[in-house]
Amino acid sequence: MTISRMMRSSAFLLWISIFGAVHVSAQTGKANADEIAKQETIKVDNAFNKAITEKDGAALERILADDLSWVARGDRLNKAQVIADVKSENLHFKSLTHEGLQIKIFGNTAVVTGHSTSVLEYKGKLWSTPRLFTTVYMKLGDRWQMVAHQVSNEVEK
Repeated sequence: MTISRMMRSSAFLLWISIFGAVHVSAQTGKANADEIAKQETIKVDNAFNKAITEKDGAALERILADDLSWVARGDRLNKAQVIADVKSENLHFKSLTHEGLQIKIFGNTAVVTGHSTSVLEYKGKLWSTPRLFTTVYMKLGDRWQMVAHQVSNEVEK
């Protein structure tokens, strides 16, 4: 093998090693960023649950995005309507229980799904049937905000 050929082979192997290391580093960085985003999403979701049970309008103002889409119990509401329902006692949680949370991160968007056995009163009607929910958070500016929330009754299997 000539020296020129050996140098090309060595350069090629070096290039593959560098490319592989950069790829692994990028994947590790993405995994770390996703884990940080999941932790931040859990924190804001817990803050939302606390705000809604404690009827904290100021916290809800911060957590809910201006363009919020809220679909639950036969109503489609915007941010102002959700906050008004909470503050006016139209929406009152007697217990708040969420289980089986799954969080998927897509860049600056987090999709939270889970099972709710919460008991609540909405516009005078008691809701205690198990439900499934999807909540979507986006990092808007420097904070995570809820942009969509959808609830549906769980279908018996």
